[in-house]
Amino acid sequence: MYISEVYNASSVAAYMTEAYSNRIPFLLEAYFPNKKKMGIDLKWIKAHKGLGVALKPSNLDALPPVRPRGQAQMTKEQMPLYRESMVIKEHDLIEISRIKESNDPYLQPVVDSMYDDTYTLVDGAEISAEWMRSQLFAPINGKMQISMGTADNTVYLYDYDPDGTWKSKNYLELTGSDTWDNPTAKPLNDIRKATQYLSSIGTTATTIIGNSTTFDYLLENEQVKNALISITGQTINFIDETTVEEVLRRKMRLEWIAYDKMFEDYDRNQKKFYPDDYITILGNGQLGNTWRGTTPEELTTIGNFMDIPKAPVDITVLESGIAVAIQNEYKPSFTVTTTASQIVLPSFEGMDSIFVIKVK
Repeated sequence: MYISEVYNASSVAAYMTEAYSNRIPFLLEAYFPNKKKMGIDLKWIKAHKGLGVALKPSNLDALPPVRPRGQAQMTKEQMPLYRESMVIKEHDLIEISRIKESNDPYLQPVVDSMYDDTYTLVDGAEISAEWMRSQLFAPINGKMQISMGTADNTVYLYDYDPDGTWKSKNYLELTGSDTWDNPTAKPLNDIRKATQYLSSIGTTATTIIGNSTTFDYLLENEQVKNALISITGQTINFIDETTVEEVLRRKMRLEWIAYDKMFEDYDRNQKKFYPDDYITILGNGQLGNTWRGTTPEELTTIGNFMDIPKAPVDITVLESGIAVAIQNEYKPSFTVTTTASQIVLPSFEGMDSIFVIKVK
């Protein structure tokens, strides 16, 4: 039995499909589902749909006036490429040589160690995509942009609100005694202000998303406790998450979703996908798409596309659009290199239908 018989593109695809079928999904995938396109340029149109406009009166026998179409803004960006590798070196290969003995009881741990590299890289690709989505979903200080740092002397920064229009209408920053860490603040008033604005442009708010740190402010808030008194008729000294959720549901007609998933950035700093001290209020429906471009690795698998020669590596493209390449190489030491790559960038056609509050 050879390494290539156990560890190849087909087996990687099967392994990843099984492994990810049991994975708790990233929350924001539901609002930005994956879509595929050729190339690396992304064009998307953001149109304001708002309220309906009354029909103008017109005289008999007169030509009707021509109604102008709603304003639309087109955005074009070049989608970034993400790519990293992990290497199995000669020392590892000595251990992997056990694969030749199919009855070896140590076989499975060795095979698992190879697949761990693949899982680590693919999971990292999914994390990068969710990190991009989360920056749009909870823009820090109201700046609607994606910032993925600097690599190879290139700054990866994508601005979705260059003129500040979204921030001026869909973002609220609380200050002073109004911040939610103050027990006398009025969070229900703040939420009401956001839902009223969304209603004014034709969007019915249904959900609040934040993390548990932000949610905990409401547990000590006097306005929330007083709202409970009106519901139960009894003095409230202590409330838990369930009772606060009930207040939001009955008073605001909103469902709370806590998103506490964490990751490590490129420098191994632990971060939350959804930041502390923010909430996002949104209505029903899809907000955008997570667009997946065609990686250079995938291009080599598409027949004779543009006469690109087939790469001397074993390549598979996962359903998510992430490409996994496995290469055996002698230079003169022998190595097995696993590479994961993706071209990805979210579009945000529905950005006008969310409202973000910085609560502290």
